[in-house]
Amino acid sequence: MKHPARLPTTTRPRRYELLIAPDLAASTFAGEVVIALELSEPTDTIVFNSKGLQVTLVELSQGQVPIDAALTIDAEREQIVVTANRTLAAGDAVLELQFDGEISHGLLGFYRSTYVDEAGVERVLAATQFEAPHARAAFPCFDEPEFKAIFAITLVVADGLLAISNGPEIDREKLPDGDIRVRFGPTIPMSTYLVAWVVGPLEVTEPVDAGGVAVRVAHVPGRGHLTRFALDVGTFAIEFFADYYGIPYPGEKCDLVALPDFSFGAMENLGCVTFRETRLLLDPKEVTLDEMSGAALTIVHEIAHMWFGDLVTMKWWNGIWLNEAFATFMEHLGVDAYKPEWKTWDEFALGRAAALDVDALENTRPVEYEVVTPEDADGMFDLLTYQKGGSVLRMLERWLGADAFRAGVRHYLARYQLSNTETTDLWDALEEATGKPVRRIMDTWIFQPGFPVVSVDDGVIEQRRFSYGTKPHDEKWVLPVLARLHTAESSETMSLLSEAQPLPLAAPEGSLVVLNAGGEGFYRVAYTADSRDALLVGGVLQPLERFALVDDLWASVLAGHATAAEFLACARRFADEADPVVWRVVIGHLRAASRLVEGDGLERMRDEIAKLVQPTMRRFGWDAPADDDRTRQLRGLLVNVLGSTAKDPETIARAREIYERGGADADVQAAAISVVAGNSTADDFDEFIARANKTTNPQEQLRYLYSLGDFPDEALVLRAVELALSDAIRAQNGPFVVQRALRNRDHGPAAWAFVRDHWDRVQARFSPSLIPRVIEGTTWLVEDRVADDVTNFVNTHPVAAGGRTIAQHMERLQVHRATVARERDRFTAALVQPS
Repeated sequence: MKHPARLPTTTRPRRYELLIAPDLAASTFAGEVVIALELSEPTDTIVFNSKGLQVTLVELSQGQVPIDAALTIDAEREQIVVTANRTLAAGDAVLELQFDGEISHGLLGFYRSTYVDEAGVERVLAATQFEAPHARAAFPCFDEPEFKAIFAITLVVADGLLAISNGPEIDREKLPDGDIRVRFGPTIPMSTYLVAWVVGPLEVTEPVDAGGVAVRVAHVPGRGHLTRFALDVGTFAIEFFADYYGIPYPGEKCDLVALPDFSFGAMENLGCVTFRETRLLLDPKEVTLDEMSGAALTIVHEIAHMWFGDLVTMKWWNGIWLNEAFATFMEHLGVDAYKPEWKTWDEFALGRAAALDVDALENTRPVEYEVVTPEDADGMFDLLTYQKGGSVLRMLERWLGADAFRAGVRHYLARYQLSNTETTDLWDALEEATGKPVRRIMDTWIFQPGFPVVSVDDGVIEQRRFSYGTKPHDEKWVLPVLARLHTAESSETMSLLSEAQPLPLAAPEGSLVVLNAGGEGFYRVAYTADSRDALLVGGVLQPLERFALVDDLWASVLAGHATAAEFLACARRFADEADPVVWRVVIGHLRAASRLVEGDGLERMRDEIAKLVQPTMRRFGWDAPADDDRTRQLRGLLVNVLGSTAKDPETIARAREIYERGGADADVQAAAISVVAGNSTADDFDEFIARANKTTNPQEQLRYLYSLGDFPDEALVLRAVELALSDAIRAQNGPFVVQRALRNRDHGPAAWAFVRDHWDRVQARFSPSLIPRVIEGTTWLVEDRVADDVTNFVNTHPVAAGGRTIAQHMERLQVHRATVARERDRFTAALVQPS
């Protein structure tokens, strides 16, 4: 049944003539809009959206004849109803409105942002963030994705301010009062959540040509030297996707806009893409590989949306997951083409592992679920949408074949361009292009929660749902399995489809069986200990397969199916590992394993980590200028774990030297900051803040700020949280400082008590969408008193957004708590007993 807050579909907008005149000093704006309408049947009412605006009806007309009408506001439904004094005929009509509003001091709608210029003066700009749905807070509109229309936007701004929007600037006129009226070209038909404009004292680069599309970067003054990378990635992405999709870029220009204040990573507004500064502005020589590839992935993700999301758009918010999942898949495809040496598909394994971890919880959800109101869709902006959705698409692409998958995507976009779709439209297009049962496969992955664990028993492949809980489950998946058999003479990869019934696997006796060949399936494998050892000794596993084996084993520890001692024994086999992505999973789970023990057990665990990691660190050394990006990335990871987790004195001393004198590459410098933070003093804390405020490198600033929560002194950790709740740290960054403080091994409980006692300030300071990031920091506060306090407090203090994500964090806390209860004594005994 349609929710009463949904708009009737009998009236549709076709074109908006929109004028916005902001007053940045007063944080207000005025506007006018003329909406060309199409009525599919006679009616005397027109219903559209508005929130927090003062709206005046100027005129309703049909056939150029004015019609008497009245305007009423339904604030609860965020709607306006215009009622005519006679019935409007089916056909065209025109609605003209004037409105006034306040520029928001949050990070949604039409909102205020600031920066301090080189003279120490605060400068104000304003930008938009309309997903989802917040366009109604900036202008009266039909604020649902299926109501696509053309937008012709005009901005009236103070002289000297930059004004940009979705379309290219086509006219500029100075008005008698000195303001400038800037008119932009009309867009393609698109949804309101993609409308955008930015006004303020910003600079913009000269355009770079990308196959006929002008690409620019807008930024605060003084950061022009950090734009070349974004221009290079952006132009590459536009040309790459125009070729991949077989459709030209759906616009005339593409501005990439770096905003000082931004709640998300970026937003795919057609032709006017907005970003956090750290996701757009960088100097490749001064950033880590993670920072550089993260920015590239974000840029490519948003540009992929220009086709998949903007040109073709979901009909309703239940389909937002596919927009984001597909862009997540495409960001890795695009960056892999841009920089193959980064091996971005290997790095994608980290996101897939995180999604598998969430999806093993009882509080997981289906990827797609019923969305009645737009607020219901808030829960879709999570790991399951981006990483599970993207991983399932990657699994499907590998099973269908890259060329067949691409043919299906092209077929889909060509058929539905400028239109709206349901999720099943993509499956049907892929099915038509490949002849494979895509819809039958994908329905089991999208409409039911969880994922399977597969095993080979008596020559058959069997599946069951993997879960950290004890609740029985009977779900089955249509599972594309890539299996590889190794014999003494040869190897063979088979493409199989596992369903509810066990699937025979003809494996010669004595052969080695890799059940997730390539390591890119969204499922776990339950190898026996003997099979796991044979695969490792046999040397047949590729890097992603080794990654998956390690990750699956740690998941088994959390589920109670394996012990921490078994995991450590397996980890010891990787002392000679050379691949960074494998080291990342090994080190990540060794760090988690160290949270299971205290006292002597912790000291022995630190020794174990040092013993495992030091040979590789010695092999790489501290500096080698000719190393490639991934080798430098691995060196930084090794330095970090040796100094921060293993507490190796030599590493701590060398990190201190680098921190004080410099002279290392960005990956090692970033690791040194983290190591120093965890082994530091009050003087260091003040120096961290000073360096964060002084640097013009956005990534370096966050290295210092986020590390404030790692300090070993309780008073300093609490000071970090206090700063995060103040204007000293931007509201978009504060939640991550608090999260790090809550994860502090020694002082996380004190940080939690501070957060609990200042919860009103937390909610007032941070955007609702970022509150779950704060709560995420509590998942290792496992001691009974603290864990009970966290759980009781969170359960009795619901937040405005991300309720399911917070429930997942609370369940993960219980999973960690149960793992500690099982493992602390026996893992400690295994560690301290003589070897």
